[in-house]
Formats: sequence, C-alpha cells, structure tokens
Amino acid sequence: MSFKKIKIGNLSIGDAMRRNLAYVDKTRFIDLLENECDTDAPVFLRPRRFGKTFFTYMLYNYYDKSLAGKFEQNFKGTWIYEHKTAMASSYCCLRFDFSSVSSDPCEVKQSTTEELTNGMRDFTDRYPELGLPYEQIEQAACTSPASLLKTFMGRFKTNAKNGERIFVIIDEYDHFANDLLSSDKDAFREITSTACGHVGIIKQLYITFKQFYGNGDTAPIERFFITGVSAVSLDSLVSGFNIATNISAEPEFAAMAGFTHGELSKLIDETVDFKAMPHVSKDALMSTMEKYYDGYSFSGGKRVFNPNMCLAFISGVVKSGSIPDSMPGKAGDDAGRLDGLLKLAEEKARDAICDKIFRRDSIDAGEPGEMNLNRSGSFNFDQAVWMLYYLGYLTRGEDPGATTYRCPNEKAYQAFADYLAVKAGFSTAPAEDLYAILKKGDAEGLAMVAENCMSELPDTAFPGFNERSVQLCFHYILRWRAGKSAESCPEADTGDHSRADLYVRNHAGGPDLLLEFKYISKSKADDANVAKALAEARSQLERYKSAPSFRGNRSLRAYAMVFVGPKAMRIEEV
Repeated sequence: MSFKKIKIGNLSIGDAMRRNLAYVDKTRFIDLLENECDTDAPVFLRPRRFGKTFFTYMLYNYYDKSLAGKFEQNFKGTWIYEHKTAMASSYCCLRFDFSSVSSDPCEVKQSTTEELTNGMRDFTDRYPELGLPYEQIEQAACTSPASLLKTFMGRFKTNAKNGERIFVIIDEYDHFANDLLSSDKDAFREITSTACGHVGIIKQLYITFKQFYGNGDTAPIERFFITGVSAVSLDSLVSGFNIATNISAEPEFAAMAGFTHGELSKLIDETVDFKAMPHVSKDALMSTMEKYYDGYSFSGGKRVFNPNMCLAFISGVVKSGSIPDSMPGKAGDDAGRLDGLLKLAEEKARDAICDKIFRRDSIDAGEPGEMNLNRSGSFNFDQAVWMLYYLGYLTRGEDPGATTYRCPNEKAYQAFADYLAVKAGFSTAPAEDLYAILKKGDAEGLAMVAENCMSELPDTAFPGFNERSVQLCFHYILRWRAGKSAESCPEADTGDHSRADLYVRNHAGGPDLLLEFKYISKSKADDANVAKALAEARSQLERYKSAPSFRGNRSLRAYAMVFVGPKAMRIEEV
C-alpha cells in the first residue's frame, strides 16, 4: 500500500489530489452551502488551525469559471465529483486572504491594501477584460482600501456581460484584529470606532462590499463566503455589513471544519504504516489525539478534532516512529496570549472564569450574543466566556437543557493552568534534574522542590495563596521544570464524579503519583487543624485509589500533603 504524505500549511484540494497528499473530503458541504444555507453571504467562524483556508481554496477551485477545465483533475474521487451542483464553475471568484494583514495599527491600512491588490491581480490574470489592469490597481491603491474596491468593481460592472457575477471569498477577515485584541485594546477600538462621524478603514471596506452586492443583474457581487475566528471582530469591525449571516453554530455545518472521529480514523489508515512501527498501535495513536485535540463542539452536538494539530502530530509520529510520552508543544506557549485576552474582561469575571476552568467545572453563559468592545469597553462574564469559546480555549458543554461551556481537551486546559501558574507568581526557569526524584517516587523530595519554588516568590504573594496555588506550584515544576520526566494532570478525573488534586504520570521509570493537597494559613496552623486537614486528605485518597481511573494501577503511590504557607508540614503515604 502506498501511504499518503502529510503537508502542513496552506494547501488547495488540487495540490492534494495531484501530489497524493493527505486530506479529508469536505466537498459535501459545497452542496449544503449552495442548496440548504439560508444566506448568500455566510460567515463561518472557527478557531485557528481548523482548516478554514483549505475550505476556501476548495470553493475557489469549484466555482471559478476559469478553472472549469481542471474540474476532473481537482475533484475526481471526492463526494462532489459524483454530485456536481448547478452553480459549479459559474462565477468569477475574487479571493482575499487577510491572514497577512499586520496587527501593527500603523500598518493596517497598507497591509490591507496590499492583500486587496494581491487578490485583484490574481483576478486580472484570469479575467483580463473584467479585472483592473495592474497600473490602475497601483494608482487606486494610493487612496484607501474602500476606494480601491470601488474602482475595481466599477471596471467589472462596466465590462461584465452575459450574467457574469463575482463570488467573493474572504479568508481570515479578523486575523489582525484578534492579535490586536490581545495586545492593544485601545488601538483595536480606534480602528473600529465610528465616533465623531469617523468610520474605521476596515469597516468602510465592508460597507463598500455591501454596496456592490445584490440579487439583481446590475450588482457585480452575487455571493460571499467569509471565514474568521471571533464574533468580537464581527460585531466591532463589520457591523455595517449587515447582509452577512453567522452560520457557525448551525448543526448541519458542525463538521465543515475539523475532523470527525471517522474522518481521522480513515486519515490515519491512509498515512501511517504501523508495520514499520511495531511499538505504535492505532488505538494508542487515536487515544492520544482524543486527549489533546478532540472535544470541540460548536453546536452542542458533533465533536471534532483540531485538524492541523492532528496532522502535525501524525507527521511527527511517522517521522520519529513513536508516540511522545508527554504533550507536544512548549510549556507556556499560550500563557502570554491568554493574559492579553483575559485583560479584556472585568477583573471579577476573569477570576471567576479561571477558577471554574481550573476546577474543570462547566460554565453557564448562555448563547453567544453581541461582543462590541466599542460599546462596552470590557467584557462581562458571559462575553469573556464567548470570546474564549470562539478562540478555541472553550467549547460547548454537554449539559442537557442549558448552554454551558468547558475546556475541550488537555491542550486547552494546560494553557489555562500555565496562565494561572504565571499569574500566581511562578516564572519560567531552567529545567531541573527531577529524574532521580521521580524514579524513586520521592514525594518528599518533590515537595522540597515545590517549597524552594514558592520561596522564590515575594512575601506579598502569600496572602493570596490557597490550595489552588499549591496545586499550580507542583504543576509548574512538573510541566515546566521536569522536562519529559513526568506528565502533570491537575484536577484529575477519578472516574467516579470526583477529582484528585494532582495525578503525575511518571516517565522516569518510577511509580505514578496521586497527590491530595490541603492548605492552611499560618494564623490557623495549630496541631488540631493540621491533623484534621491531613485526615481529610487521607480519606479522599483512600476513595480515589479504588476509583475507576486508578484501580489496577499497581505502581501508583498516593500521598496526602498539608501545607502551611509555603512549607509542607505533613506528608503521609496512603
């Protein structure tokens, strides 16, 4: 059997077909968009790395008239090849990729104009008589993005005949705005503001798009397809573009981006030669990806995997011949970005959300509503939850009768745990050699490292310390300082509706560790309170050890730990 290769990054369906590259067939959604969608201007929002760009290239190849001769080359073997729709190869497609627009406020206008000119040059190459000549594109680009668009559409409208219409495809309409949100809220508000009669350059661009859209033969644009990440920008950036309809939560489009379990299983069969890797099984590979990349639900129904992360992971397994012992990715990658995003929320809302997430509790926030920063200045609890949902840090919960949100998987959860560790005062530090401690299962030695870690904090940190802070410290030293010697899982699911404070999956050859923490402030740290806390921790561990998640783990060691301030006053094995 010839196994397909994986290519990560921008890829068209034509490239995949010609080069025998791995891809998942999403062409059935072309028919749904054309015949079952209630709008000709859908907006489809998904987190980054969810395959939106691949889908826009697919639409471009399917609908563009100039590519009609390559239909078989591009689509043979796909669902749509056998179910070709009436509108196939019937539009002049105008595609823009705004992922390259700069998030520097001083460069937004120029980089937006540059992407418009790139899309227009591509159009002119395919339709010289309808597109704007290069020199005229350059001249019009000296004014504003909206003026450039007006000039281009004017030329098309003058020269179009025989019902020729444009299908505008806009990929990542809000890429730059999401980066601005997490780094410079004031700049974002200035760009999108309509105060004092001033209309932001991006908003004006979408108002201009609307002016050339319509169902009559005189309007150049007949259809749009727009992808993005967040409704924050949808409400703030393009509020004048009220012809668009957000279809992101519609159940029929739940799997339009992202891999279903069946799709990922088929992809693995096409790309992984398990005979060449005797120590890797398909079940183990699927289980790992379910843990880290599955769990996204955008309509309260079908769950999907993050596709680009799955492709990168499979590619790494194929190259290395093994499944990594710990979660791929550098510890703390998302902590800084989360910090910027959560600063958009009211302080009480931010703290309440983070506490819920760390405890792995469901969050009740209702259906996503308006998220216009120009009106509110900062997000309340519900709006902050919706923002995190759109950006992929949260997903729809499964609670019947309520709209709830939860962390989709361990990768998203670790991002929050990393963020909280930094906020608690733990800073990145060089990795320590914890191998010997972990190989022996030395809980006291691990506690000593945690004590030293906490001693690095200023005295002002301790009034706000609590049991969660101790958990975060242990998580921090195991995830950020222990390298690949161990995998840290705070609030570990016991399988019987309880959660243990910390489960340590040991990769150093020693026993796995199950830790239960109790924290007592110095003012209440008498012998009676310490003994009471220790007894409570022991009782919990006795129950956890026989729970479904840990039953049968013969190497497991369980320890109750009572901390007073940064000191471990009592440590006992259960």
